Amino acid sequence: MDLLSEWELVDKDDRFKEHAACKDADPALFFPETAANRVYKEAIAICKTCTVYKDCMRYAINNKIPFGVWGGLSPKQRERDGEQILASILGQA
Repeated sequence: MDLLSEWELVDKDDRFKEHAACKDADPALFFPETAANRVYKEAIAICKTCTVYKDCMRYAINNKIPFGVWGGLSPKQRERDGEQILASILGQA
């Protein structure tokens, strides 16, 4: 099941996914099922090697996706600092 299939996306440009370092990784690393498993270190380490992490981050922040690791950021980081991160790293808000 596609987690975003019923999500209303503002930013629909997801072409970055074809080149993402995580495309063959275990989704459970990025989307843990329980709060007790929300240690994202392994997922973030994969993001740090990714050439399209900024596009991934932009996509998650613009769409206000409240779950999973996207572009190396946890949901809390995106919620707290998302707009600021877009402005400084990506040059947009």
